[in-house]
Amino acid sequence: MCLLTNLRDAIPKILYYRKMPQKIVDIVMGETYHVFNRGVDKRDIFLDKSDYLRFYQILNLFNSVEAVINFDSALVKAKAQEYAEKLVTIEAYSLLPNHYHLIIKQNVNGGLSEFMRRVSLGYTSYFNSKNERSGVLFQGTFKRVHVENQEQYQYLLAYVNENHFVHNVSTEREICHSSSLHYQGLAKSKLISHQLIENYSFTESLHLAKEIYKKRMEMKFKKTLLE
Repeated sequence: MCLLTNLRDAIPKILYYRKMPQKIVDIVMGETYHVFNRGVDKRDIFLDKSDYLRFYQILNLFNSVEAVINFDSALVKAKAQEYAEKLVTIEAYSLLPNHYHLIIKQNVNGGLSEFMRRVSLGYTSYFNSKNERSGVLFQGTFKRVHVENQEQYQYLLAYVNENHFVHNVSTEREICHSSSLHYQGLAKSKLISHQLIENYSFTESLHLAKEIYKKRMEMKFKKTLLE
């Protein structure tokens, strides 16, 4: 049975749970999580291609058990310690104008929280300096959902990889925007440390993403009628 057939019925349920008050999810070593956050006040956090690339590089360079001082020092260390132990395993990602999604597995105790702390501080420092601003950039601490089973994982893999279609966002299809190209075998991402998943179907995932977008628009329209 194909991915789309398996997961189509789960769309309304998953969209419903996303609107429920979020409880604190414990982070356990070896477990996988859907991690996401957006700009404060829903503002854009990626303004041009260089911003996407910088965030992509931070995800790569700051993922080490070694201490990280800043971007430049991390770049030097990465060249000297190419095979250093990683805090987390990144399994999928998507970067959109005002938010990001990651699928991450924690490799060492406290690794996920430390990794996300580095990413948030590092990118905020870069963004603020570039745009002559100050203050927070992201909406609080990162949000996370524990991936509990294979069906949920397969849904999230499609949801994250093809998130641009979920939100009907038109953008250039580049590896620093989404891991979709990696999964399709069209480009290799430095972030994905595991082997390419051979049974990933872009066609089915694209259909699922468009189904989610359609369902979201229907829910939004119904909410407007009730107001």
